[in-house]
Amino acid sequence: MKMQDIKTLITSGTIILAVALYMIFGRSPAQDKDTISTDKNGAISIEHVEEKTGNKRFDVDYIKAYDGDTIQATINGKKQKIRLLMVDTPEMNYNKGEAQPYAKDARDYTIKLLEHAKKIEAVYDVGPETDNYDRLLAYVFIDDVMLQESLLKEGLAAVRFIHKPNNTFEDEFRDIQQDAEKEKLNIWSRENYFQKDGFHPEVLK
Repeated sequence: MKMQDIKTLITSGTIILAVALYMIFGRSPAQDKDTISTDKNGAISIEHVEEKTGNKRFDVDYIKAYDGDTIQATINGKKQKIRLLMVDTPEMNYNKGEAQPYAKDARDYTIKLLEHAKKIEAVYDVGPETDNYDRLLAYVFIDDVMLQESLLKEGLAAVRFIHKPNNTFEDEFRDIQQDAEKEKLNIWSRENYFQKDGFHPEVLK
């Protein structure tokens, strides 16, 4: 075998080995980051909500959050309050005493997501679009992830205020909540803090 042939074989072998090693170990940090982002996507897509409810999304221009489940926003040039459908977070109790445990955590979590959002959209369910306080009732999406779902996953909200027919995703919400309960996250770390009629700070004293 000629020396040139030997050099060619060595070069080819080196290239093949390099490619094989890259395939095994060569994921870049950017690729790993993309994978993490994908894992954080919500289980309930905005397209699915539109399909199930028959309603179209609308843009939301965030102004502020009163607590974890109620925000103020501009919609079509008009200031509106939005109440997140089917979830309840502990009360801040402005001017009425101390905030309930985890109320600030839920509010700050909601604020952080909204303030860093690239886009905020909302979709109505099939029932009434407002409540008795003239607040809009909607599913709110932050960069394509439902805010209700995020709060439930973190154990910062509980499924509550179920009023048919505005309960299209009740089963999905309860499944998400169940996972947080099993992990004893935040509000679920205190036994009997949340009960059917709401939050009970007195049981924590």
